[in-house]
Amino acid sequence: MQPGTACDRRRGFTLVEVIVVIAIVAMLVALLLPAVQSAREASRRVQCGSNLKQIGLAVLGFHEARRALPTTVASGSYDPWGDFDPRGGTSHSWLVQVLPFLEEQNRADLFDLARDLFAAKPAGGGSGPQADRPAILVCPSDGAGGPAFSDPDLTRGVSLGRGNYAAWASPYHVEYQHLYPAVLAWREQKPRLADVTDGTHAAVMVTEIRGAETVGDARGAWAVGWNGASVLAYDMHHGGRPGGPFAHSIISLGHTQRPNISDPSVNVDVLYDCPDANSAKAAGMPCATWTPWGEWRYLSSAPRSRHPGGVQSLWADGRVTFLPDSVDEIVMGYLIAIDDGLRMDVAAR
Repeated sequence: MQPGTACDRRRGFTLVEVIVVIAIVAMLVALLLPAVQSAREASRRVQCGSNLKQIGLAVLGFHEARRALPTTVASGSYDPWGDFDPRGGTSHSWLVQVLPFLEEQNRADLFDLARDLFAAKPAGGGSGPQADRPAILVCPSDGAGGPAFSDPDLTRGVSLGRGNYAAWASPYHVEYQHLYPAVLAWREQKPRLADVTDGTHAAVMVTEIRGAETVGDARGAWAVGWNGASVLAYDMHHGGRPGGPFAHSIISLGHTQRPNISDPSVNVDVLYDCPDANSAKAAGMPCATWTPWGEWRYLSSAPRSRHPGGVQSLWADGRVTFLPDSVDEIVMGYLIAIDDGLRMDVAAR
């Protein structure tokens, strides 16, 4: 028998060959990973849009049954300056009001809209329904942020679970929603779809928000009808005649609450408490604490999502579309207002 050659005697791979194989596999993974992530995000976005669609059906079902729309907050009052104060009533949000129409009757029965959200104690103890995180209210792309919202003063220590959907209150400020309303704005007379004189197809009603990661930051707290929690306002000032239909003001251009704004020099979410402004800014969700005087004496906040390029939004006619970050800011103001007489769409202007 002839002795084997060096090639015949070699077993396995050389180190160089192993490195080459690893490099090739790494390149393939790097090429495939974005496609996998894109497919996952597409699936999450579909689920998020489906949730919004169900919320839209719930709002329309509420309107059909009650002959009125739910309002951003179940009740409120006016402050000494004549502005609407969402904290002046029981604080229950529009989402609490539509729970029975989201197949959540059992959860809805645990709320008492006639009692203060933060005073009512759940029967038999426990944390109460406001601390839950119903799946229908959570967009998978965000997951509704971090821990439940709680504050020793604002909520009296009561915990509130987070969601990812908020209703527009006004194209102006939350405290002016009775004067310049959006679809679900609180006003003295019960709001109806007939009030949307611009047409339900031209009125954006609900959109996505991101839940905060800090306990004392209210953003995403679905059960309370406060700014940033389950309510938004655009901060486009009224430039028309006092008491007249909403008309945009040029002084607001460049400083409105457009989708996914993250530059605090443009605008910030003004909350009843912004406990960690630096962390909020780093997360792309700048905020400031409301005061009854000075720079932050107004309530508005921006829609946000983790979808690239925009937020999904629900319109008053029940359809769901994607609202891009690049939406024209004047057009956006008129899409939120319900009685400006201009039937715009996102592509207008």
